[in-house]
Amino acid sequence: MLETKLTNCAILLYQWLLPRVSANPKLTVDLQDFQAWSAEFREKPYNYTEILEAIQKLKELQLIQVSKTEVTLEVKNLEDLSVQMQLPTQMLSVESDRQQRQEKIVKLVKIISGSLALAIASFMIGLTILQRQPEILNTPHPWSVLGEKNIGSGK
Repeated sequence: MLETKLTNCAILLYQWLLPRVSANPKLTVDLQDFQAWSAEFREKPYNYTEILEAIQKLKELQLIQVSKTEVTLEVKNLEDLSVQMQLPTQMLSVESDRQQRQEKIVKLVKIISGSLALAIASFMIGLTILQRQPEILNTPHPWSVLGEKNIGSGK
């Protein structure tokens, strides 16, 4: 019954995985290894589409569990290309870097000038408040008269 639901690729993939899983329950698989192994039983190895469909089918039947997917990419450098050109994303990043620097400088100038204006305004308000306060007069109290007299002179 299980074999009727699986493709030939899925059956071979599962048979290829079983001996490897007995040594380590979590296994990192290189699909090229499976392709080379399956080429021994077929005229040509399975392609990646067939293998990925087989993995999906085994996963649906809960025969395997995929914990994470890894993709290996090979990127060519610009030196390898015959035509040297600047990619649009690189041009945008250079212009955006300049623009971001200018925006940061403008923000810094605004912050400094605003802080300075606020400091001057608070200083001026403080001076204005001090000037508007009435002077405190020393009003004599009844006992202050005794302190002004010269006791020893007899006058």
